[in-house]
Amino acid sequence: MIMKKITTSLLGLLAAGLTLAPAHAQELFEQQTLPNPDNVPSPVFPVPTERQMAWFETEFYGFSHYGPNTFNNVEWGNDRKPNPLEYRPETMPDCEQWVNAMKAAGMKAVIVICKHHDGFCLWPTESTDFNVLNSAGVGPQVDIPKLVSDACRKNGMKFGVYLSPWDASNAAYATPEYVQKVFMKQITELLTNYGDIFEIWFDGANGGSGYYGGDALTTRNIDKKSYYDWPNTMDSIHSLQPGAVVWGREFRWCGNEQGYSGATCWSNFDTNAVTSEKINNEGYEEGYEFIPSECDVRTSQKWFWHADEQIKTPEQLFKIYLECVGRNATLIMNCAPNTDGVLSDAVVESLEGLGELLEKRLSDNFALQATNVTADNVRTGGKYEAKNVTDGDKNTYWATNDDQTTGSVTIELPEEKTIHYVMLQEYIRLGQRVRSFRIEYSQDGSRWMQFASGTTIGYKRIVARANNTSSYGTGVKAKYIRVNITDSRACPLLSNIAIY
Repeated sequence: MIMKKITTSLLGLLAAGLTLAPAHAQELFEQQTLPNPDNVPSPVFPVPTERQMAWFETEFYGFSHYGPNTFNNVEWGNDRKPNPLEYRPETMPDCEQWVNAMKAAGMKAVIVICKHHDGFCLWPTESTDFNVLNSAGVGPQVDIPKLVSDACRKNGMKFGVYLSPWDASNAAYATPEYVQKVFMKQITELLTNYGDIFEIWFDGANGGSGYYGGDALTTRNIDKKSYYDWPNTMDSIHSLQPGAVVWGREFRWCGNEQGYSGATCWSNFDTNAVTSEKINNEGYEEGYEFIPSECDVRTSQKWFWHADEQIKTPEQLFKIYLECVGRNATLIMNCAPNTDGVLSDAVVESLEGLGELLEKRLSDNFALQATNVTADNVRTGGKYEAKNVTDGDKNTYWATNDDQTTGSVTIELPEEKTIHYVMLQEYIRLGQRVRSFRIEYSQDGSRWMQFASGTTIGYKRIVARANNTSSYGTGVKAKYIRVNITDSRACPLLSNIAIY
């Protein structure tokens, strides 16, 4: 009888839509409101990792192609039978000279070739006999990654490595054995023995003709998307070097070797999509991965040193800088040492000239002395005011309210200045947002004239008068600069406006 009463009571509760549960279980299902007292904007995905942010902030760094090709007067060494004696330096390479010259140009890091497509290793590796220990001249004493990493640490520069996945000399290439016993072993040595690595640069070269341990020139092709087991390879890299960004996985090639990013350049991308030069150059606004762009370019007409090298002028290099770093991409600039193991006088002089131009044209930020900074819309929350764009703090930003995807910031200078460039930066930790902008200038704050216009901003956008990157020109006279965000994926967030 008692059991019947209990059953009846339970059926009554269920019929009423009620259930019995312990008090602690009821608490688990109580509705909670997460606090956001500062009204921080929601992220617009994709967003960068801390590793990618540190890479973006490096901005401009050097590349150093040096190896057997230097002595053989070729660009690719895959058509030659592997012979370590062809690497024959007569004097120790002056890697500190390389680093000093790149630093003088304004670079913050150096990436050195450790193994190119020919498979020759410029360090004493255990993965193959085709390395410096079996070379000629003073080659057996030369450990290029050690010399360059030591010079970088001495000069306050970051260090990175280039390792060609394709190996045109290794007998195991195109078999599973190569990836595990050769390629991964080389990665492990480079990421273990030379201190902190900020970037590991692979390459898009995808196999082809080579000697592969034999005498006959043969061809081996692989599916580069699957062969190298990139997901696990990248995990292994990050376990050894948590701060190292991975080429082709955490940043992308810009699509050309001439040193320009797209005037529209999204960091959003899709690594699994079919790409083209245009897509690599511009990215995908709707891409679901944060894979920003890196521009690679040569100071000469070739990657490796050749006696007939023709070095770009400082003005040409400055234009490249504006069209890479100034268009939401990083810039890796190749400087090729010669057979004496040094950069030529012409390279050094051009790099020094570039550094002087960057210092002269992009170091005196007039906006830091602004007397008044205003905006037509400021996000509620008390910390998103317009003055954040001129405070020199990368972690503060101006923002509009969520329902406002346009807005203007006006900067008043203490006096009229001659202006050549305006630099814009989004707070991209919360995603790249801006689709279009327009910059105006004025002498009196009433009559406005157009300075330039553009599409994307991203991490950094350096805008020249009328978007002319080819000529420094005479600039414009202005006391006021107004930046108008005319379209954005969500409320715009600007962390920095600089005026030069």
